[in-house]
Amino acid sequence: MQGTAGEGVQWSSKAAFILAAIGSAVGLGNLWRFPYVAGENGGGAFVVFYVICVLLIGLPVLVAELFIGRRGGMSAVGSVVKIAKAEGRSSLWSLQSWFGMIGAFIILTFYSVIAGWVLAYVVMIGGDLFASIGRDGLAGLKAGAFAGQTQEQVSAKLGELLSNPTRMIIYHGIFMIITVAIVARGIKGGIEQAVTILMPAFFVLLIILFGFALVEGDAGQGVNFLLGVRFDDLWAGVKNGSVISAALGQAFFSIGLGSALMATYGAYMTEDQDLPRSSRLIAIADTGVGVIAGLAIFPIVFAMGLDAGGGPTLMFQTLPLAFYGMPGGGVFGLFFFLLAFFAAITSSIALLETSTKWMDEQSKGDHRFKSAAVLGLVIFGIGVLNAFSQVPTVGANGEDQTTFWNTWQPMGFVTLFEGMVLLDFLSATTDIILPLAGFITAVFAGWVVSTSTAREAIGFKSEIWFQRWRFLIRYVCTTGIFIVIVYSTIIAPLLN
Repeated sequence: MQGTAGEGVQWSSKAAFILAAIGSAVGLGNLWRFPYVAGENGGGAFVVFYVICVLLIGLPVLVAELFIGRRGGMSAVGSVVKIAKAEGRSSLWSLQSWFGMIGAFIILTFYSVIAGWVLAYVVMIGGDLFASIGRDGLAGLKAGAFAGQTQEQVSAKLGELLSNPTRMIIYHGIFMIITVAIVARGIKGGIEQAVTILMPAFFVLLIILFGFALVEGDAGQGVNFLLGVRFDDLWAGVKNGSVISAALGQAFFSIGLGSALMATYGAYMTEDQDLPRSSRLIAIADTGVGVIAGLAIFPIVFAMGLDAGGGPTLMFQTLPLAFYGMPGGGVFGLFFFLLAFFAAITSSIALLETSTKWMDEQSKGDHRFKSAAVLGLVIFGIGVLNAFSQVPTVGANGEDQTTFWNTWQPMGFVTLFEGMVLLDFLSATTDIILPLAGFITAVFAGWVVSTSTAREAIGFKSEIWFQRWRFLIRYVCTTGIFIVIVYSTIIAPLLN
């Protein structure tokens, strides 16, 4: 079995690592979360703050996580313990990786449910498209998504899905089976093979959709909304800390920082891999995909006169309505949700790998399949509860659908989590855990790891760039993350 503890398994090539790392970063955070968060926070101004957060905080922390993983060569927890002991420091510094690994585990419990929604839309739009082709021949390719149905019926698709927990659980289960099957086969036999197929397909679909949006959508308004920057908006963003907080939170969620993903993948890196260059490629690719996804989504949304600030339902209600009203929307709607599904898989295998590698280390043997299966089963079980928590209390026909799970607020007595059912609570929890883990990572990499060790482990070709990274990780990252944590967890709830 590939990738068991103690075997010294490494990526088979530099390209394989880059594809896997980009795949772990590029996911629903880019296609689902980035567009709606940008839409809710003013578009262009948010993108500016997001890019600044990536450059000044995200990239330095990414470098730190990768060098910790490569230097330690173990799970995220094991690598920090190994480095801390070598530096004569306490193994308690592994708390950062525990936070990250637990955060990745929690994310997958609801990420897989949302990915199940994506799969459901692939089936719905795909089935409708093939029915149109069977009915009208090749002319059916020109039809919009859900041809022959009313706009109200299309708009109700998400509500119907959420009102049927059995459907949600089935799709959630299928997604987890695929994820576990890939991770159980190890690095070379599973993860590498998956990303070398899925990532090229992902980028081809993204380019096709981008071209479709520019031709069929309102490109001018979409570009102006996402990339148009006005000084008043920037100043309002500075005064309104929630925009900057959202930008940093998106950077962490999207790139996978603080979740032990990059430290885990870094453990499989070879010594001759250019770590700074790899980090730049990952950050650029992830940011680029988010922006291009926005440029593929907002022109379509504006062309159909829909709301760009549609929130979390932008992907599942607003976009299907847009594809419904556009020529060829059935084909391109299917392409979009396939794109999202591929992105979800490449991220989910990284999320599961973080805890699988640690669990495999503890077993001290060839038990990867068992580790992945056990973890996957637990994640599936929690995901079932997350699915039940999303069932609307009132059905489409006004019937009462109230249950314990869709009304239970685990921490509703805390202002920060007020009104949040289980899935929303777990999502909000990871918004705190990831930056906290990132903060501890920055402190560990900047202040605990010696300068000589960091310099050797990272391998900057220029001393000037090393000193720049050292300054950013020590002062800018720690200060910036700390301020955002305090604002988002203490100040913002009081203001609301």
